[in-house]
Amino acid sequence: MADVTGDPTDILDSPQAGGSILRGGVLRAGGYVLGTLLSLAGIALITRHLGLEEFGRYSVVLSLITVVGAVTDAGMGTLGLREFSQRRGEDRDELMRTLLGLRLALTLLGAGCATLIALTLGYRAELVLGAVLAGLGLVLTVGQTTLGIPLGASLRNGTLAAIDLLRQALTLAGFATLVLLGADTAAFLAVPIPAGVVLVVIVAVLVRGQVSLRPRVAPRAWLALLGTSVGFALATAVGTIYVYTAQILTGFVASDEQVGLFAAAFRVFVVLAAVPGLLITVAFPVLARAARDDRDRLAYGVGKLLDVSALLGVGAAVGLLTGAPAIIEVMAGPDFAGAARALRVLSLAVVMSFLLAAWGFALLSLHDHRSLLLANVAALATSALAVALLARGSGAEGAALGVVLGELVLAAGYLLGLTRGRPELRPRAAVALKALAVAAPAVAVVFALGLPAAPAALVALALYALGILALRAVPQELLDLAPGRR
Repeated sequence: MADVTGDPTDILDSPQAGGSILRGGVLRAGGYVLGTLLSLAGIALITRHLGLEEFGRYSVVLSLITVVGAVTDAGMGTLGLREFSQRRGEDRDELMRTLLGLRLALTLLGAGCATLIALTLGYRAELVLGAVLAGLGLVLTVGQTTLGIPLGASLRNGTLAAIDLLRQALTLAGFATLVLLGADTAAFLAVPIPAGVVLVVIVAVLVRGQVSLRPRVAPRAWLALLGTSVGFALATAVGTIYVYTAQILTGFVASDEQVGLFAAAFRVFVVLAAVPGLLITVAFPVLARAARDDRDRLAYGVGKLLDVSALLGVGAAVGLLTGAPAIIEVMAGPDFAGAARALRVLSLAVVMSFLLAAWGFALLSLHDHRSLLLANVAALATSALAVALLARGSGAEGAALGVVLGELVLAAGYLLGLTRGRPELRPRAAVALKALAVAAPAVAVVFALGLPAAPAALVALALYALGILALRAVPQELLDLAPGRR
C-alpha cells in the first residue's frame, strides 16, 4: 500500500486551483507545441522513408492498435484521475493498486487481440510483427500513465509537460536511428518500447510515496471495478474507436494511394485533436471536485474552458484552411500533396474536437456515462457509414468528410446530454460567435490575395489574433497571465 504522507489533491479545493489550471494549461500547451514539432519531424522522416503506400499500411496498423487498446483499456485512465481526485486514504490506495493491475492485464489482452485481428485480416508477416511490438509499447505507456495519475491530480503540469516532451524526443530519436539503419515498417512500430521503459522508470521515481508501484492481481476486484464503471468504459472506448475506425475502414474501401493520402492528413488531425483533451485534462480534477461539491463552480469552469476551446479551435481551423499545402509539404513531402485537400476538410472536425473536450469532460465529472455512451455510439455509426460510402468514391476527401460528420453528431449528443435538466450548463455562444466573425474574413482575405500557403497561414492567424483581441474575446483570466499583469 502506498506510504502517503500527505494529500496531493488538497490544492483542488483551494482558491489557487483556478490559477494553477490556467498556468498548467499554458505549460501543457507549450510543451505540447514543442512535442508536436518533434512529432511532425518524426512523421516527416517516416513518410519519406516508407513512401506513400507503406506509410498508409503503417497508419492502419497503428490505428488498429489504438482501437483495440481503447476497448481493453476501458477508459480507466480518466476514471483513475477522477477517482483519485475524489477519494481519500486507504480507499484510494487500494483503488490505485487495483487499477494498475487491471489496466496492465487488459492492455496485454488487447495486444493479443490486435495480433489475432491482424492475422485474421491477412496482414503480411512484417505487419503482424509490427502489431505485436506496438502492443507491447502500449502496455508500457499504460503503465506509465497510470502511475502518473497523482501528478495530474495534484496539478503538477510542468512535470507532465516535461514527460510529454521527453516522450516525443525519444520517439524522434528512435525514428531517426531507424531511418539511418534503413529499417522496415515493423521496426518503426516498435519505437514506443524503449521510450516507454525510460518513462516508466522516471514516473515511478516521481510518484514514489504517493501511490503504490505494485499492481494488485485480484480478478474479483477487477470485475467489481469494471462493473461499477461499465457505462464510463464503453463511452470512452467507443469515443476512441469511432475516430480511428475511419483510418481502418479507408484501408478496406479505398486505393493504396488514397489510404496513404488520408493517413497523412489524419495524422495531422490526430495531433491537433489531442490538444483540447490535453488542456481540459489539466482542469479535470477541479471539474470532478466541483461536480461533487459546487455546481455553480462547475458551470463557471465549463463556461471558461469552452470559451478558450472555441478560440483555439477556430484558430487551428484557420491555420489548416490556409496552410494545409505547406503543412503536408513539410510533414510528408511532394508525394503526399493531394492530402492537403483532405486536411482542409478535417479542419472542420478540429473545431468540433475543441468544443467536444469541454463538454465531454463535464459529462465525465457529472458521472453522466449514459449520455457519453449514446452520443459516441451515434457518432461511431454515422462516421463508419459515411466513411465506408464516401471513401470508396472520393478517397481521402470522402474519408475526411465522414470524420467531420461523426464529430458533428458527437457534439450534438454531448450538448444535449449536458444541458438536459441542467440549465446552468447551457453554453454561452458570444465568444464562439466572435471567433467565427473574425476567422471568416481573415481566411477570405488571404485567399483573395493569392498568397503561398505558408505566408497565407501566418497572415491569416495574425489577422485572427488581432481580431479577437480587438473584440475583447479573450477571457480576462488569460490576459492576467501576461507578464506584468495580475
